[in-house]
Amino acid sequence: MDNMKHRRLQELDRSDFEVVKGEPDIRGWDVRNPSGQKIGEVEELIIDAQQKKVRYMVVDLDDNELKLNHRKVLLPIGLAELKKDDDDVVLPNVSVEHLNALPGYDKNNLNPDLERKICSTLGRKMESTSMMEGQELSNDFYKHDYYNDDNLYRHRLHELGNQQKRQESEYEKGLRIWEMRSEGGILPGSEKERPQRRSEINEDARMEMVRNRRKSYEEHRSTRRMDSDRNDDRRHNDDRYRDEDRSQRRGSIVDRLRDEGLQDG
Repeated sequence: MDNMKHRRLQELDRSDFEVVKGEPDIRGWDVRNPSGQKIGEVEELIIDAQQKKVRYMVVDLDDNELKLNHRKVLLPIGLAELKKDDDDVVLPNVSVEHLNALPGYDKNNLNPDLERKICSTLGRKMESTSMMEGQELSNDFYKHDYYNDDNLYRHRLHELGNQQKRQESEYEKGLRIWEMRSEGGILPGSEKERPQRRSEINEDARMEMVRNRRKSYEEHRSTRRMDSDRNDDRRHNDDRYRDEDRSQRRGSIVDRLRDEGLQDG
């Protein structure tokens, strides 16, 4: 039986949480380096069920452009940035060497030692004894830039209204998640259950959800690309028509001036 719902770190798909309506769900988005080369895709998000915050992305390295081994890795959410004008996730400070050295993702192995290993592989120094192997993680562990979800939105602050910016609290920042409180959703300590709990979805059903999410994302990108091409064609045609109109007007003025004897023939 899958007991992930009882863990502190949980896959979003298997939890009783959802991305807040109106917030970008980056699952299915391409992950790229600053040069635009594809690293992989965001397959899943790992949430901290106690703090109700996203801590990691599960990045599928299949179909990458950097000759990386095809596998899945965990990356702290604070290392990611959303592109300003496209639905891509950029990793500005993660190298190929980092990606090759990271341990492979195993949903049954989400423990403090793994988190410490990921951070040390990416270059973080384990400062205190509470961060040493075999110890439980203190709250200070996540007070680090690797887990600062403000980094994710640094290029998209223009999308937030002034009022929302003022009201934004640490609890609500980043990829905020909320407990399902309707349609039979689960509340902590409540015995009320949905007909089928999200955590009981089997692996085949979950992977089908991932494939559908990727398909929807690719269709969205394709539509945006077609709209952009049409807008470019429209601007090109508008410029051509304006140039032709100017040329015609100049010719008409020259002819009129010549007829009126105001310009040498």
